[in-house]
Amino acid sequence: MGRLILVVIAIALVVIALLLRPIDSPSNSTDLALETTVSPASLTPTFVGRQVCGECHEENFHLHSKSGHASTFVNTRDSDIAKKFVGKTLDASEPYGLLEYLMDENGLRVKRVDASSNQSFPLEFALGSGHNAVTFLSLVSDADEDTLGIEHRVSWFAADDHFGLTPGQIGSSPTTMAQFFGNSVQDEHMHACVNCHTTSGKIIDKNIVDLIPNVNCEKCHGPGSEHVRQARLSNTPPPFSVGNEDWNAESELQLCGDCHRLPIDFSPKQLREYPRLMARFQPVGMLRSQCYLQSRGKFKCTTCHNPHQASTAKSNQAYVDDCVQCHTENTADHVACPVSPQTGCIECHMPPLRFEQGMTFHDHYIRVHPED
Repeated sequence: MGRLILVVIAIALVVIALLLRPIDSPSNSTDLALETTVSPASLTPTFVGRQVCGECHEENFHLHSKSGHASTFVNTRDSDIAKKFVGKTLDASEPYGLLEYLMDENGLRVKRVDASSNQSFPLEFALGSGHNAVTFLSLVSDADEDTLGIEHRVSWFAADDHFGLTPGQIGSSPTTMAQFFGNSVQDEHMHACVNCHTTSGKIIDKNIVDLIPNVNCEKCHGPGSEHVRQARLSNTPPPFSVGNEDWNAESELQLCGDCHRLPIDFSPKQLREYPRLMARFQPVGMLRSQCYLQSRGKFKCTTCHNPHQASTAKSNQAYVDDCVQCHTENTADHVACPVSPQTGCIECHMPPLRFEQGMTFHDHYIRVHPED
């Protein structure tokens, strides 16, 4: 009888313990799922693609799709700009001569009209947003069988929808047969062409592996698989920003400047003299502007630009409003323009400068120009 009483008491204690056990709320269950499904391998993020990003970030997805970043790298067989060349005969000047273009299943090709050989040369990739220009890049082997990039002699320019000599190639002379079709690009410069026009891509033996064309979400934000996994498991996933918890103005400048160039990419003489050409490289000018120098590190690219939106989609008045927002009259922190405190900021202090082949860039030095 005593043993039976002990058994009954034990069963009762178990039942009481089960009844008193807290029931997991939905949020607790989600947290548990997060804890039990994470493995060291799954913590290494991978690329998911911009379509997946668009599932939640619909507004930025659509803004980006209309920006120049969304169309910076494409095989010429799929390029509307490349198709403009088909059937054309263009004068590339001496000693290059006349160039004739055709398209096959692999993409655009070019041949020299006056050459003894009728062999054509492949133009594999179209680089550039098309806002100013599009240039073709081919990957070939040099004499040592190393990979060499060839930047094509002729580019398409948005100004007047015309064909012209690629900037930097005027006056150049070929030393190899491949260079009759354009200048050679080697080593880090060749890799930079691909890196700055794609989200992912590595040149190996004349091929680009792990290619994700164009400058998409994950180019700046980093591979998003872990962020997506957590977002699908929880209603309050941790913020992703651009992949760094300590993101600040300096981080942003380094990110944008990696492709749009930084002072480290130029010689001390170029930085000192700041020739007109430097206006093409916006962060270089911005970093020497008083707007940046007097901001104590707060002034940055996104002070005026939405990184998901084409810069041309924002009106001139909206940019002026950005200037006036800081440079208000009767404040001690900023200087208001004594000539025109409410209008004309861009035309005076960041004018569009015209370069060869009609390309235009706004000077981000943000100053009263010497010619004024």
